Amino acid sequence: MADADFSSSGRGGSTTGFLGSVVLLTILASGVGALAGLYFTDTVRRAVNAESALMPAPAQPIYSTASRLRSLKPLVTNLSAPQDAWIRVQASIVLDETEIEDPVLLAGHIEEDILAYLRTITLAHVEGAAGLQHLREDLNERAIARSGGKVRELILESLVVQ
Repeated sequence: MADADFSSSGRGGSTTGFLGSVVLLTILASGVGALAGLYFTDTVRRAVNAESALMPAPAQPIYSTASRLRSLKPLVTNLSAPQDAWIRVQASIVLDETEIEDPVLLAGHIEEDILAYLRTITLAHVEGAAGLQHLREDLNERAIARSGGKVRELILESLVVQ
């Protein structure tokens, strides 16, 4: 019987020791997890703050609130070369209507000027991306010059060459 008491007391001691070590490891793992969580949270917070410091301020509007978009009539004419090539341009202008007495009259003058310019260009002038960019810049400069600087921009909506 003495052997039976000794073996049962050994099991009880090892079970208690096992449970104690499991509790101790659980507490230790919880502490390490909490510290790691705090460290990673702080690291992420510092990275987000550094990234937000590098971001530029929100862009300011390009045009004032008094600026309006006015569509021009579609313009259709033939090109100077080849004679059977036709071009159709649809555009809009951005202008400050508070400075302009008659925006409809100004739009008509700009349409006439664009039409006169389109009759002087050739098909080679509008070929490719570079040709389109040059045409857009030329039309934009002409609209600004024609309006005395009251037109802010001419926007090409569509361009068809046939």
